[in-house]
Amino acid sequence: MKIKTKEHCATYLHQRTLIVGETNSGKTTRTVQLLEMFINAGYAPEIAVLDLAPDKIQDVGGKMRMNPIWEVLYLSTQISAPRLQGKNDQHVWQLAQANAWAIERLFDQLIEKEKKILFVNDATLYLQAGSFEHFSSVLNTADTAIMNAYQGDRFGDSTLTRREKKLTQNLIQRCDLIRRF
Repeated sequence: MKIKTKEHCATYLHQRTLIVGETNSGKTTRTVQLLEMFINAGYAPEIAVLDLAPDKIQDVGGKMRMNPIWEVLYLSTQISAPRLQGKNDQHVWQLAQANAWAIERLFDQLIEKEKKILFVNDATLYLQAGSFEHFSSVLNTADTAIMNAYQGDRFGDSTLTRREKKLTQNLIQRCDLIRRF
């Protein structure tokens, strides 16, 4: 996608866009394509990227592929994949809580930078154990937000899965544009 005009970005400007779908459905790829579109249109100085995905484990997850010449604020940290790495329910919850704590440190850095356009890869990693209200307040620091989140049936029923599904549904209700993959 080599669109370079601001007119093509207009659909997403001043909106909350959420891309949802099953694992390996193309959510991150589409998010990177939209990021590239915004960069090509000249918005790079206004953009922050929160990459909340774990490194690829089995066939799940994976950070965004960032071009080193893109001059955007890129924030990421080491993230676990709780349901894939946890040994039992308690360990899964501990990993999710550790992720939320680490991600909140990224939120602090983001808020200091005051960017107008925010891209979020894998919002559900924070929603598994983080505060929906805190996440919403971080989104509100940007005029435009484009996010992706897991929404599917790959993972079995658990307290963490039920919480993630509920908060993802809350996020869907607060977004202007929903793209399903």
